[in-house]
Amino acid sequence: MNNKSILLLPFLLIAYYFTHYCLELYYFIEPIRSVKQFLLYVIVTAVLFFAGRRLSKNEQRFTLAFITVLFVFLFFGAVIDTFVSVGNMGSLATVGAGSILAFLILCTTIIFICYRLSEGLVKKLLTFWALYFLILLVYDTGIFFLFNKAEKKYVVSSSETRKFTNAEKPSVFFLLFDMYPSDIVLKKYLGYDNAAMDTFLKRKGFYVAGNAHSLYQETYYSLPSTLSLQSLSYIGDSSLEDYQKKLLALKNIQHTVVPAVFENSGYVFRNYSVFDLQGKKSPLQFNLNYHIDNVLTASTLFNRWYNGFEPDFFLAAHDVDPGFLKTSWSKNIKTDLAYLDESFNHLLDSFPALRQPSFNYFHFMMPHPPLIYDSSGKENSIKDMYAYNGFERSNKNFTSCIGYANRQMERMVNKIFEKAGRNTVIIIQGDHGYREFPGRFPDAVRNGAFNAVYLPSANYSGFTDSISVLQTFRQVLQTQFGFPVGK
Repeated sequence: MNNKSILLLPFLLIAYYFTHYCLELYYFIEPIRSVKQFLLYVIVTAVLFFAGRRLSKNEQRFTLAFITVLFVFLFFGAVIDTFVSVGNMGSLATVGAGSILAFLILCTTIIFICYRLSEGLVKKLLTFWALYFLILLVYDTGIFFLFNKAEKKYVVSSSETRKFTNAEKPSVFFLLFDMYPSDIVLKKYLGYDNAAMDTFLKRKGFYVAGNAHSLYQETYYSLPSTLSLQSLSYIGDSSLEDYQKKLLALKNIQHTVVPAVFENSGYVFRNYSVFDLQGKKSPLQFNLNYHIDNVLTASTLFNRWYNGFEPDFFLAAHDVDPGFLKTSWSKNIKTDLAYLDESFNHLLDSFPALRQPSFNYFHFMMPHPPLIYDSSGKENSIKDMYAYNGFERSNKNFTSCIGYANRQMERMVNKIFEKAGRNTVIIIQGDHGYREFPGRFPDAVRNGAFNAVYLPSANYSGFTDSISVLQTFRQVLQTQFGFPVGK
């Protein structure tokens, strides 16, 4: 290859990388986001490549070293996953200082070797890289057009068109407390008696299910199934990777039954959740759309470093938040909690003047880690926000956050009744149970979810103590709104 043609090699690699993942994620990606990510990588690659060429005495050797290191950088996650899956190398799954050092040593070795090769071999290897990238581009494109993707059959593209027609249209408040376990789980496994909260709700006219459960242990799956009124058929499809299932959940939740039925029935739908729903974007800083943004670059070293370095950092007994790590999420969630509190208060204060019924979905990231506040409302230290203080102390921090969540819950229920009146439906749920320390707790702990419902009709005949969170909306729609749903 001549010196002009090798200028294209780094950009051919970038083109292959993004083409590969765009075709892999065709049904989920948003074109504008993907183009922005692609252009960012092209610009950064161009700056580093051309600056390096200017400083290098041998342009071909530098180019060979550059694209080889770039290849390792882009596919770092795929290489690590391969090592973990084929051998006993689970320690590589966490990207700590050791693996970063190993990457730097590997890059140094690549550069050293490239500058020791003969001129003829350097040219042959550059030609190999060019042919290799072109072959892979053609192969991936061919596979995409020749074979149907397994996930295609699961993608929902149309919204619900049914509606209920009964004259009574009470407004609905769906208050979701992330990772709030059932009463049974709290008492049996975490030593926390939630009787005071239950008593408060029952006195207000709620039905409280002490042994409710979720079908799934992740928000990605629990909420899409809850709002679609059915289990997710693709969860058991072994041909799909976990990230594909999460992307399906994010894609399909935009077309779920519950929000659509209420909108079709003349309700205003207000979305304060972690999902994009019914064409309404999540207003929260911490929302699950980051998964879509990051999945194209999930294999890169930086992405793996960002997502894997945090546990290693904190297990080393540090107690600081550098900001660029995932612990910056605690700042986002603290901001979101303040935003939700302000939005809730503003909505309820203006509620008496509102005429159109509304469906209001609030998603509170509590008592899900990071545990921002303890039971008294005092902000926790960074280490106490996460499960890095051992089994007993971490569980105690979690139940303390339950106390804080309960105080907020009481305040919200009182304000709804004060401002919106008793002709209001209130659904308070956890989306799943307590997920920390999976090796120490049975599945029941991760599935047990808090569940309480208030209906103006006070007709709770279809509710049971062990109801699933999926069944809750079915019962509410049937009992309160006369809207029939399948089993």
